[in-house]
Amino acid sequence: MATRQRRKSILAPLALPLVPILFCAYFAWHAWHGSFGVEARRQFDVDADRLRVQLAELEKEKATIERRVQLLRPQKLDPDMLDERGREILGFAQPNDVAIYVQAQAPAPGPNRLNNKK
Repeated sequence: MATRQRRKSILAPLALPLVPILFCAYFAWHAWHGSFGVEARRQFDVDADRLRVQLAELEKEKATIERRVQLLRPQKLDPDMLDERGREILGFAQPNDVAIYVQAQAPAPGPNRLNNKK
């Protein structure tokens, strides 16, 4: 009776551990690069910091506008603020105001203008 002997495969013993290793690699990849991974979290933090700075600037601007509006309320009407807004909207000035007109400056002479004088 003859028996047939086979050589042992190198891949057969690796098949069972290889499957869990591939699953772990898959989940590790998505834990780092996925939409809820480490990189996405870092980007969310960067965006949150940028938006916090923008919010602080907008709150400061809002406070400034609220102060100016408070000066125009009928209960606490500031005459200077009313006068300033009226002049700005209507484009008028009082007779004792000084108006400064800025004239356009003539262009500076270039090298060709100096050399071509006759």
